[in-house]
Amino acid sequence: MTYSTKVKWSFISAILASICWIIGDMFVAGFDVNPEDYPLFAQTYADQVDVGFATLMLEGSSSRLMFGALIASMTATLFLPGVWLACQYIIDKNKWYVWATYFLLIISVVLMPLGHGVFFYTGEIFKAIYHTDPIAHPYLLEMANNFMTVTYITWATAIVILLLAWLCYSILVFTGKTRLPKWAGLISPVFIAIYQLPIKFILPQSELRGWLMAAAFNIAYLVFFVILLFVFKNRLKHPSVNNN
Repeated sequence: MTYSTKVKWSFISAILASICWIIGDMFVAGFDVNPEDYPLFAQTYADQVDVGFATLMLEGSSSRLMFGALIASMTATLFLPGVWLACQYIIDKNKWYVWATYFLLIISVVLMPLGHGVFFYTGEIFKAIYHTDPIAHPYLLEMANNFMTVTYITWATAIVILLLAWLCYSILVFTGKTRLPKWAGLISPVFIAIYQLPIKFILPQSELRGWLMAAAFNIAYLVFFVILLFVFKNRLKHPSVNNN
């Protein structure tokens, strides 16, 4: 693979998308909340709502949540050149499992905007419940539960497809079916996201922890594409390096 303008802009596109999505995650869901601070949900309506989710975005202004939802959702397509770029490292692109992996990676990008954007609406409906008279709560709670159903379906589907797609890609790397060194299978986004799990237990409750936890997978995307860029440049300098 030569260092063409196409490759260069694919790296730029993927890295820019990762940054936009990190910002989006931090703005729309980057809160580290103690649900017990909101007894309306933690106690009064505890059996009617997902307490953790209901209290997550209560501190966010509408403009903040809107910005977080939009900056990510409207830049998701910038990940597509990154998917193409990652697949250029695959040696035999005609195998069925390669096409299946490529398809899953593309679908994961397609599903991302809705799964992310719906956080704005769920955040807003729970804020409405928190700030309105209890007489309106029954209807709003029913609406919130409907919003949560959409959130669970869209977000969970996007995450499952995304994890499956990059796990399949890692397997291709591990089995020597790419031009990447086999250790690179351990730095695909799915593994980098897993490496960040201890953050929740290591860091004290803080705004920083909220940001990092919210943006974990897109931080993983950023790290992956930056490492991929260094690997690419290294192979340009040392084309004889093998895949082991």
